[in-house]
Amino acid sequence: MHKSLSILNTDRLNKYGHLFAISAMEDMIWMKATEGVPMHLGHDMHRPVGAMVPFGLYFEPKMVRSLGLSLIPQNDDDSKQITDFKNYSHIKSIKNTVVQNNNKLYEQVESYIESEFKYLETGTLSILNDAIVKRVFKELADFQDKAGLIKLEDLNKNFTYKYQGVFFHNTLPLCIYSHSFFRRSLSRHNNFHFFFLDELMSMQNNEDITIKISLDWDLIGYSPSFLKSFEYEYWFGPKYTDDISNIQNGLTKHNCSEFERDYHGISTTEFFWKDNNELKEFELEELRENDAPTMEDFFGCRYMHSIYDTSKDTFVHFDGAIRGYDSDLYFDRIDQNMTDFGRRSEYTKLFRVDGKLELKNWKSLITNYMQDNPLIYEYFGIAKPISELNKEADNKSLMQQLVPHSMNKSDGIKLLISYHNKNEDYENISHSVSIYDLININGVDNSILEDEIIEVKKALSRLGKKLNIKDDTLYGNCKDEYWNIPCIFHGKNDPTEDIQITLKALSNIFKSMINRELDTIASFTIAWNIEDKEVRVSCLGHIVNLYNWIEKFQIIPVERDSLKKWLDNQRTYLNETFEECIDKPLVQDICQFDGVLYIKRKIVGEEFNLEPFSDEKGLSYRFSIPVEKEELYDDIINGNIKPVMSYILKKATCSVTKQDYHKSPHSKLLDDNVHMIVEELEGLTFYWSDKQII
Repeated sequence: MHKSLSILNTDRLNKYGHLFAISAMEDMIWMKATEGVPMHLGHDMHRPVGAMVPFGLYFEPKMVRSLGLSLIPQNDDDSKQITDFKNYSHIKSIKNTVVQNNNKLYEQVESYIESEFKYLETGTLSILNDAIVKRVFKELADFQDKAGLIKLEDLNKNFTYKYQGVFFHNTLPLCIYSHSFFRRSLSRHNNFHFFFLDELMSMQNNEDITIKISLDWDLIGYSPSFLKSFEYEYWFGPKYTDDISNIQNGLTKHNCSEFERDYHGISTTEFFWKDNNELKEFELEELRENDAPTMEDFFGCRYMHSIYDTSKDTFVHFDGAIRGYDSDLYFDRIDQNMTDFGRRSEYTKLFRVDGKLELKNWKSLITNYMQDNPLIYEYFGIAKPISELNKEADNKSLMQQLVPHSMNKSDGIKLLISYHNKNEDYENISHSVSIYDLININGVDNSILEDEIIEVKKALSRLGKKLNIKDDTLYGNCKDEYWNIPCIFHGKNDPTEDIQITLKALSNIFKSMINRELDTIASFTIAWNIEDKEVRVSCLGHIVNLYNWIEKFQIIPVERDSLKKWLDNQRTYLNETFEECIDKPLVQDICQFDGVLYIKRKIVGEEFNLEPFSDEKGLSYRFSIPVEKEELYDDIINGNIKPVMSYILKKATCSVTKQDYHKSPHSKLLDDNVHMIVEELEGLTFYWSDKQII
């Protein structure tokens, strides 16, 4: 599987005017962090493209984002896993909904069910059974016209439109639905194109028009548990020309790009205008790439027809339908224009509007009826909405390429809270390093940590706690002012005090470093179990900011309800303490899938021909910049970015005891006049940095 980081949501007002509280964002992460959810192309449940594991909330000054791990298949085995996961998730969701419903829906309609039926989840639990709506609500069938449509004024006698294509009965806890052909891919497993339906229903009190609509006679639901869906795929309002009378007659055909065909499932859309005395008629039909997934050999194409009265400067008629074709007929259709092919299709009328329909309303309705079709914008000469998947990535600066973790004191604090499967490896141990870096030596993976973790171990020891580190761990040292402190897991049933001690140990270290006027950027991660999950809180920032943060928040709540309130406090603190600082560094360059904010250094590549050497000043190096790219490396030439040494520490002694530094009680960070003497090292490597230790 290909893995990538995804931004799922933010705490800012989005384009639909929705604003999510931190508690709501945390709920979404908590529910699915250890399960994941299927990902579908264009919100179409029949087009699974991967899986998403929403795992964390990422806090920066002035913004909070929810993060997910995207899993995209790379081969047939991966694709089968995704399909199996999608089916499992779908079945599990329906089973859970049936259990929660506790037979309430079934008891309401039991006497009306004929033959076999299915449970579906369509915003609420629903039952699929042939013509069940006509049996439960017999009066509705009498309201149908020849095309199968019902006037809204008749429907409103016993029902009230709620939203998203659903009508609630006024007295019974039941709901009925708009026709299934209003849904994506004409499938009941998908949501409606509800922007159109909601807008159409908002006009039902307009006395200048009469609205008719088609219903789904085979589906009935339980209204009390109906939940509104959110689909954040932005389609902006139309800005088409108001000069309808001067639009040229004739047929125009627009074709989708390869990306649009793959993403939207549309190949072509045809537009046709003609004059009929004072009336100007408009027809539109879209041609699909694939047949309807829940129907046998059926290509369902959206069609609409409108009539504009030039003498009244208004639309007097607007209707929409699905034109259906079997494979043989469809292949004939795509080889001919709409005007030449005629009306040889299985025709299903979905809605009709008659009367005085204002131009602004028509423009909005046509756009929303054709939701997911970018050719509408193209035809009317308006810039199309661009999917994030089809946007070109911004070019990174040299600093972002070579030192992607670059930070300064003014950049504030970055905070990541994430949820994972429960950690059962370190239970009953108060303090343990639970996540190690790996280094491959001669084909063998070895655990390695940055050697300053020993300072944390010594700081904890002075507070009466032992930090558990694996015996075979290697220790690396990098000569820059960045420091990755590994994840420390607290394994007791009530780790409140142990976490407080860890924070105190870090505070003592940071305070001492500040007194020495060090300019270090550090990352640390605190972890413990809550219920069936492990929670990790990871912080990244300048030691001054981290010290002040710990002094402000000396206790991290270990119970979920209290933790949620604590998260709100974090947002407030960051927003009030620091200026806005978004994506410095870029979220994808520091957020790891294991919930750690990690300083990931970039190695100096072979193209720079770096050579270490020794002279009277000690170990040094020389390197060259590729001549053909010299203008791209100003930050290196100007000394803003430099190579720094890194190595594996084999032997080090304490300047005070002259013994093994790791076993010495003295600390180079906590004590004065103490330093570590490197006596033996290996694996000399060079990385890029903007904070070299001189």
